[in-house]
Amino acid sequence: MMPGKRTSLIFIAMGLATVVGCGSSSPSSSSTTQPFQNQHLAFVALPTTNSVAAYKVDNNSASFTNILGSPYPGGTSPSAVLVHPSNRFVYAANQIGNNISLFTVNSTLGSLLEVLPRTPAGLTPAALAMDSGGTLLFALNRVSSSISVYSINSGNGALTPVSGSPFPTFSNPFAFALAPSGKFLYVLNSDVAAVFAYTVTSGVLKAVTGLPVQVGNGPLAIAVDPAETFVYVANSVDNTVSVLSINSSTGGLTLLGTYATATTPTAVVALGQYLYVANLGSSNISVFAVTPVTGVLTQITSSPFTAGSAPLFEVIDPNGKFMYVGSQTAKTISALSINATTGAVTETGETTTTEFPPVSMSVAQ
Repeated sequence: MMPGKRTSLIFIAMGLATVVGCGSSSPSSSSTTQPFQNQHLAFVALPTTNSVAAYKVDNNSASFTNILGSPYPGGTSPSAVLVHPSNRFVYAANQIGNNISLFTVNSTLGSLLEVLPRTPAGLTPAALAMDSGGTLLFALNRVSSSISVYSINSGNGALTPVSGSPFPTFSNPFAFALAPSGKFLYVLNSDVAAVFAYTVTSGVLKAVTGLPVQVGNGPLAIAVDPAETFVYVANSVDNTVSVLSINSSTGGLTLLGTYATATTPTAVVALGQYLYVANLGSSNISVFAVTPVTGVLTQITSSPFTAGSAPLFEVIDPNGKFMYVGSQTAKTISALSINATTGAVTETGETTTTEFPPVSMSVAQ
């Protein structure tokens, strides 16, 4: 996922739990604005069924409505899903198919239709990222240890590899995060417990010198804060979150500190002055207030907060009012309300059952 309206998404399905169709090739008509009054769309990757589910989510209550015909068939074992800022296109990384699916979004119904053929990626594309303008798409290829970068056709959503793509990275990358400006890309590697950094120029990646920077043991998730000041890493083995500062000129990183979370943190997301860490092992969310400049984390009152069963991923809605947490074990997505003043999260009771284990979610603006 984009800071402010949409927080970058972190995709961590492979290697945590058991995660593990074709449609017409004709695009459907769509709109560049939000077509649903008092609602927004949400899309969920379901690798077990080689499909992507679609929902309408109420802006005020966070209640879910399944869209007719959902889930929609796509590529083999989608591991990540991402909606375009225009709300016209949805992309899914197919980890077994080794390709990227493009879906068009029906502006009236919110349904999906896959556009064929699929775009080739590297081996086991497991995560996606996109710049705020929707001009570039990045795919993290775990087995081939590379990053595929594509330019996006604004008219039909088609993907074209940029010159030099795919770009090599360290062996077995696990997750990545794009800075809000689109200038820097940060790649997390669990094997060496470190973060690598790249500058991004017209989609071309160049390694930042002096890296990687070591973090905690078992790092599984990474995020960049909306102000592009800090990088956060959730370390699942240590039960900690690492804070790194960003050099705004070079993209270089400096480790500032490491802070205790609850058990087995598997996702991390920043919203304003607060940081949210999903703890799969203890089924809760640790919430920290972030001190400007220094990056010091202070756990807020009553943190951690109950968050359903074994949250694997967390996503902030476009208005910053709700957090959605996905559980593979319970096969659910639950909504938590966010207190904008205190940063606290509270279960709303709004939950949708996905029938099959969800691994990734993206919400429309």
